[in-house]
Amino acid sequence: MKDISLELPLIGVELLDSLEGLDDVMRYHGASYCDAVRLATYGEDLLLEPGCIEVCKWSPVILGMKEPDASFETKLEPTVGRRLAGVRVAQLPDIISTGRTPDVVIARGRLKDLNALADAIGEGALQSTYRGRIDASALGEGGRGPGLKAALVKAVNRVLSLLRKSKLFDRFTKWIFKSTAVTGLFDRMIRGSLADMSICRNSTVIPFLEDAGNISFFCTGGIAWGCNAPDFLTAGFPYRMIDRVIDRLDFPGKGRL
Repeated sequence: MKDISLELPLIGVELLDSLEGLDDVMRYHGASYCDAVRLATYGEDLLLEPGCIEVCKWSPVILGMKEPDASFETKLEPTVGRRLAGVRVAQLPDIISTGRTPDVVIARGRLKDLNALADAIGEGALQSTYRGRIDASALGEGGRGPGLKAALVKAVNRVLSLLRKSKLFDRFTKWIFKSTAVTGLFDRMIRGSLADMSICRNSTVIPFLEDAGNISFFCTGGIAWGCNAPDFLTAGFPYRMIDRVIDRLDFPGKGRL
């Protein structure tokens, strides 16, 4: 059977009820969860604790590291469903080498490659609960084919990718989204029309809760703070599914497994 090549490393995610045994893992402080995943892509092994995310108002609630208090936060769903002590993100081999196993594995790449990964896993690889919800999944009602909303998401993400190259734009987004009021207004504007919480919810929490994979377009933060390519998509799978097909996968860093 043909191997599946991914252009970016696989990122392992541990959803932690305890931080025991992780004293040596570097603590993250920065803009967002998708920024932490970006850093993990370049080899950093990071532990996110409550209060460490300084800009994004979505991911701390989604990942169970903050109780919702602002009005818009109470409407964020689904969340991980319990209060976590922290979240660890690192390249998959870096977690496996410590004798631990992640809860979820994040894969980013071209749609054809993510579809090939799902096909290799086989029946039950992809969740069905959020199909047709462009904010939560790129999986359409009738299959995997993108429609008009998907074309809008791609166009917006290409513009964001160009703007991201400006340091002024980067500083502006990190400043303005520190405001809960601005974040809540933006959330209402994009709900149902653009991808939202693409890495924290769509690629981490949904695969964890559904015990199945999910493929999503990138959200604003995934492009602006995560620095992901607009032609790529993001996906998350339970680790057990990735482990089942790991011999068929080729990705940067696999040689360390």
